[in-house]
Amino acid sequence: MDASHEAALGLHQLEGYLYQEASRLEAHRKARDFAWELPGLTTDQRLVIEQAYAHEQEENARQVTRRIAERIQQVEAQYAARHRRRTREMAIAMGVVTLGLIGLCIAVILGMSAGSAAR
Repeated sequence: MDASHEAALGLHQLEGYLYQEASRLEAHRKARDFAWELPGLTTDQRLVIEQAYAHEQEENARQVTRRIAERIQQVEAQYAARHRRRTREMAIAMGVVTLGLIGLCIAVILGMSAGSAAR
C-alpha cells in the first residue's frame, strides 16, 4: 500500500470518527434539552431520562447508518454487474467489428488480385 493510499484511508477513518462523534454529541444535546424541559423531575430522574434518550438516538443513528451502508453495497454490486455486462457486450461488439474489417480487407485483397490477374 503506498503512502497516498494510506493517507486517504486514514483521512476516511478520521472523517468517520468525527462524524460519529458529532452524531453522539448531537444525540446527547437533544436528550439534555428534552429531559430538562420535563417539569417536576429531580436532577437524577432527568439524568436517567437523558441517558436513555441519548442511547436511543445513538442506536437510531447506528441503524440508519447500517441501512445506508447496506444500500450502498447493493448499488455497488448492481453497478459492478452492469459494468461487467457492458464490458462483455463491448468486447463482443469489438470482436464482430474486427472480424468484419478483416473480412473486408480479405475481400479487397482478393478483388484486387483477381483484377490484376485478369489483365
